[in-house]
Amino acid sequence: MNCAVYVRISTELEQQKMSLEHQESMFIKHIIDQGWTLFKVYRDIDTGTHGKRPGFIQMLEDAKENKFDIILAKELSRLVRNIGLSEDFKRVVMNNKIHVWTLDGAINTLEDDISKYGLYAWLYEEESRRTSNRIKDHMRVIAESGRYIKGEAPYGYNVDDGKLIPREDESPQVVRVIFKQYIDGHGFQTIARHLSNEGYQTPSMSKGKKNAGLLWHSSTIKLILKNRHYIGDLEQCKETNKDISLKGRKEGKAIIVEDTHDPIITKEDYYCVQKMMETRATKHVERITPKKHLFSDKLFCNDCGKKLWLIKQQGTYQCGTFKKHGANHCSSHKIKEDLLVDILKNDLCNYAKSMEENEKIYKEIEGRMKMQADEYLRQQKTYEKKRLKHREAKGKLILKYTGDEITKLEYDLAAEVLDSQLVEVEKKLLHLSGSSPDQSKESYERIKTQLQQCVRFDEITRETVNRFVDKIIVYEGNKVEIHYKFNIRN
Repeated sequence: MNCAVYVRISTELEQQKMSLEHQESMFIKHIIDQGWTLFKVYRDIDTGTHGKRPGFIQMLEDAKENKFDIILAKELSRLVRNIGLSEDFKRVVMNNKIHVWTLDGAINTLEDDISKYGLYAWLYEEESRRTSNRIKDHMRVIAESGRYIKGEAPYGYNVDDGKLIPREDESPQVVRVIFKQYIDGHGFQTIARHLSNEGYQTPSMSKGKKNAGLLWHSSTIKLILKNRHYIGDLEQCKETNKDISLKGRKEGKAIIVEDTHDPIITKEDYYCVQKMMETRATKHVERITPKKHLFSDKLFCNDCGKKLWLIKQQGTYQCGTFKKHGANHCSSHKIKEDLLVDILKNDLCNYAKSMEENEKIYKEIEGRMKMQADEYLRQQKTYEKKRLKHREAKGKLILKYTGDEITKLEYDLAAEVLDSQLVEVEKKLLHLSGSSPDQSKESYERIKTQLQQCVRFDEITRETVNRFVDKIIVYEGNKVEIHYKFNIRN
């Protein structure tokens, strides 16, 4: 968090100058305690009833250029004391998403508290804001009770007395088609085109809306695929209004109540789709086109790391680099599709039978889960210590800068290095939180269920490949290394 500090006194009396220094020291202490970065201290010796203050003007100009993330002040009166100026100030900080925090606790937009800017110009907003907050609180209470709070039910459902009930028409089956086609490798637009060509009613048509469109759109497909309601859970209050005086919405803390109504989609299919969507987004995988080939975007050359291409006439996959640039850049790495299918089928069948017949594997998994949990806690403590050390180093650096021991340039360079180190630590913690032992256990249980359902694997389909396979590394001599989306091997 990059911080701007604004301090102001009205006169040049010695007593007030001491107040100026006192204000600065209080904010520097707060910045150090929070582990933030000091961008600049803006100072004025002038009244707060007008905006012709050099420090204040410069701070607003820097805010428009997003040079900092938050403004710290002793109280709002130090910033503005007239209605017109307060509106200008509010507009700048809101439009540029700059937070404001005052030492007296009247304002702290980090906690979504913009209701007490304390200016008469905003008093008329106050009652509306309180009413809005009361409504939000009431809706959250209803959501926590497991009742559906929106007026319009998701596509495929009706709502009756706060409970979602699957419709008795084609819409639930259409939802299943959408999930199956995505798992089968089709993209949003391709699925939308298929539904339009088949003449399925759009959500607007099924609800009898006037001027309902005849065509499905990719955005609608994406929303349906991300909707947790289809597995029987209610996920509500994900978004709230930013503020009654501002347009737009912001992310809120979702309220999730499980098993409140009959599902349309299995949890296994839903979580498989979420993982596929996440993978494509993070790895920037190109949208997979239908009928491309069975192992689209799954086969990679061991030597150059590039994808293998399908040679349809031969039913063979070959290194893309070799195919495009020749033997000087990589070897051919050919492998027959039929052979790949046999290898994958046998491997998955062995997995499924082992999980079905051999109880030892469950004990092995439990032991491995415990080791993962211990390692998870160890890494978490390590990164938390690094985060604490960063905060201490940042605090010492700020004290050196404010004590004139180092220049602004030296401070900025050192702060940039420290912040880059913190970013790496935060990335590690974020990655760690995404692979917690609880998530690993839940993932394992889903995979076990899926494998047991498909124990025979009579046919390897695109859906099977997408559901279980992360990637396949192809070596010379028809040797392959399969990386699954689950890991139960040594």
